[in-house]
Amino acid sequence: MSSWARVARRQVRVVAFVSLVGWHAGALAAERALPSPATVLMIAAGDDPTATRVVAELRAAGLTVTTVQDAPAPRTAREIERLTRPTDAVAAVEIDPVAGEVRIWTIDRKAGQMARRYVVRIDDDPAVVGLRATEALRASLRDPGGTAPVQSAPAPVIPNDRAVLAPQAPPPRFGAAAGLAFASGTGPFGGSSEALLSLHWAWTPTWGIELLGVLPLTHAERTESEGSATLIFGLVGAGVRAQWSAASWCLVDAGVGAGAATIQTRGFPNGGFSGATRTTWVATPYAKIGYAVSIARPLRIRADLAAAVAVPRPTFTFTEDNESWGEPLLLASIGLELVFR
Repeated sequence: MSSWARVARRQVRVVAFVSLVGWHAGALAAERALPSPATVLMIAAGDDPTATRVVAELRAAGLTVTTVQDAPAPRTAREIERLTRPTDAVAAVEIDPVAGEVRIWTIDRKAGQMARRYVVRIDDDPAVVGLRATEALRASLRDPGGTAPVQSAPAPVIPNDRAVLAPQAPPPRFGAAAGLAFASGTGPFGGSSEALLSLHWAWTPTWGIELLGVLPLTHAERTESEGSATLIFGLVGAGVRAQWSAASWCLVDAGVGAGAATIQTRGFPNGGFSGATRTTWVATPYAKIGYAVSIARPLRIRADLAAAVAVPRPTFTFTEDNESWGEPLLLASIGLELVFR
């Protein structure tokens, strides 16, 4: 090999080595120049579920979160700046469940400015509040000067893979219903048509009280060769009611209580027999279940099933046979209901 060729090979090796060293140094410099994840200070009580969700959303967004556990209380900008100074945070998220707020602060270290940028209301599921707070914080960091006024954070667009079911509307607190009912005393008398009326009021989303009334529309009848007899009854009662929203458009309820019923019988004898008219009062403990479907606000179609027991047991004499009634009394109705929240 000639001397000229050996010199050329050495020069190529030197150039390659210098290029490799330069590339490696540039990569290290670029890596050092990459910005580190921004730090956000979370100020909340240790067991706050909203804070837990907000922290998870912030970390999923690539932010570093440092938590300071403290009792919820309104804080000034100076107090927030003092809490964020050790962590060199660029923003602070303050959870105040007493006031029902998530307050978002931004810190501009160079300009020495701190501003409260957004207020997110804690009036929804923690997952939804976490998404709103994260979106509000991102909007704040895009405007680090902090000169924008405090505003409420808009609801974010939730991707399909992170969809959150919105909470259902609370069940109605007041209601009045009227329906046509078929009643059977499960005795010797046949069935009859009644009007079933009800009023209810809920002191919690689940529990409430109700008033019931049954008005006679037709009479029950029994016919034998000796003659016939009719029976009509009316009932009033009150009890405890529980209700649940099965969906935004339907509701299930159940109730138990007690009432009083008046029963009137009248005999129409054939020749050679005698008849009488009799009125009897009995207590009527009851249980019922109902199902209502919304057709237009605030109107619903509802169906009810109710069962009551007559106490003491009323008995009626018909051709020397003593027959009882109301063991139990069964009612099935369908009607309309007006509800108000």
